[in-house]
Amino acid sequence: MVDSTNFFTQLNGGSSQILGLSSGLNTQEIVQALVAARRQPAVQLESKVTANEARLEAYSELTGLITDFKASLDGLRGEVGFFADSIFDNKVAFTQSRPTTTAPGGHVASQADSILGVSVTDKAEPGVHTVEVVSLARSHQIRTDAVADRSASLASQGIAIGTFDVNGQTINVDGDDSLLDLRDKINASGSGVRATVVSASPTQNFLVLNAEETGVINTIDLAGGTGTSDSLGLTDTGAIKNELKAATDATIRVNNLGVDVTRSSNTFDDVIEGVTIDLFRAEQNTEIEIEIENDLGTVKESIISFVDAYNALKDFVDDQRKEIVRTEGGEAEYGPLAFDTTLRSMMTQVDQLVGRIIPGQPTGAQTIGQIGIELNDNYRLEIDDDTLDNQLLTNFQNIRGLFEFNFESNDSRVTLAGFNGQVAGQVDASGNPIPYYLNVGPTDASGNLTSANIQTTAGAGAGGGADGTTTVNGQQVTALDTTGANGLRVFYDGGASMPGVDNIEVTVTRGFADQLFYVLDRYVNEQGGGTISENTQNIVRQNDNYNRRIGDIESRVELFRARTVARFAAMEQAVLTANNLSESLSSAFESANSD
Repeated sequence: MVDSTNFFTQLNGGSSQILGLSSGLNTQEIVQALVAARRQPAVQLESKVTANEARLEAYSELTGLITDFKASLDGLRGEVGFFADSIFDNKVAFTQSRPTTTAPGGHVASQADSILGVSVTDKAEPGVHTVEVVSLARSHQIRTDAVADRSASLASQGIAIGTFDVNGQTINVDGDDSLLDLRDKINASGSGVRATVVSASPTQNFLVLNAEETGVINTIDLAGGTGTSDSLGLTDTGAIKNELKAATDATIRVNNLGVDVTRSSNTFDDVIEGVTIDLFRAEQNTEIEIEIENDLGTVKESIISFVDAYNALKDFVDDQRKEIVRTEGGEAEYGPLAFDTTLRSMMTQVDQLVGRIIPGQPTGAQTIGQIGIELNDNYRLEIDDDTLDNQLLTNFQNIRGLFEFNFESNDSRVTLAGFNGQVAGQVDASGNPIPYYLNVGPTDASGNLTSANIQTTAGAGAGGGADGTTTVNGQQVTALDTTGANGLRVFYDGGASMPGVDNIEVTVTRGFADQLFYVLDRYVNEQGGGTISENTQNIVRQNDNYNRRIGDIESRVELFRARTVARFAAMEQAVLTANNLSESLSSAFESANSD
């Protein structure tokens, strides 16, 4: 008879397994097959989770590419509101030196950058200027008489104690003050003068006073002197006694105007608008030519960045759609976003814009292809350097119009405050821009608008009454979706308690970079939103749901496995019992026959 102890099942890592020794069946494989069949819904969900994780990873990469793409377009799309800059406004300055027309023969001009330095802002206008540096501004410098001991009290060395003024600040010389103490008091006085002790020898020590600012206007003023300042040797009966360096103003001659331009500083920032000139040294008979140009290099670099970003996005899309067969005869595999409708929709809009004609642009600068940015046979953008460089040199403003958002008003009181991607410009039948017409009501005592409206034709909306075409907040007017100006925000600085104004022309054109920026912005924006973010959140929620369902299935499968093991164990026990009974009967029968 077979012993049934530990015969039917055993423990393996906490799970029961059936040995199947009684029935002769591979009951363990049978149980595993039954459990695997029950677990198939979880396997299918796990495949979906894996596919979703691949989509999340691909979306993350796509988000980075779109963010880079938008960054490359941001400078090209122009001034988009208060404090916003356009790279098309950037300027650069070049300098070169040459002898003046009155210079003696043989005069050799020094290098321009050893005489002056130039910096420019976007307010500078392109053009050529000449500057001759006649003299530099210098700071005033005076000294005391020699003092034998810098550390001993001045009184013990015969200096009269008392007070004296430095640029209106009273300095007290006490009985125990040394020359070093006097230095510290002057430096702490806020007089605009720096004091330094200079020791020519151990017994010859001077207190040197130096004005912190250059120019005659900053001459050190000792207010006529006192007995103490006379005793120190700073003054002599009211006048400066020991002047080391007189204060002087800087003088330059600009554009041969025939007048000297004088400033107290060696920095001239108010002579040519947007241009700062820093003087290093004077050189008679030498003039510096300053040429101010549009910063074509920065514009081209931005265009190159845009082309690179577009091509990187196209590479990503192609990688997603590329067919991969991993095993011979196997099914083709694609990237996780190969058939993604969001990606397909975005790229359709992007590719349409790449070849679009921009309304209002003159012939020869209506598409990016006309300025040297063309699609090659692989549908990647390429730059023809010769064409683009020539266009930048000869057609700069038209290239600017091709790329950027442009806002113009015939009233200087109206300025751009901002806009969104829904704003559309108006064009006539020939494609030329035509204005919207802003009508504003009276302003209140604080200068805030009481009402405003915006129209597509002149004469409508007279009086500036509210008609649902705008909202007004203080001095800002925002166009609503009743016109194509939807989302345009303008600032009106009309003054306090002023009457309304009708038919202010506001013209908007939207260039290629601006339009493309807002296409991409719908998918990825600075606030962390956009269609791709929404898709990502949906996928995360979907995976959370899948994982919960997988957990539920796993729990039910474990219960099923335990019940199945128990049933097969009972079967094995029954077979064993029957086998044992059969053996007992056979033994009894054989015994009976042998008797």
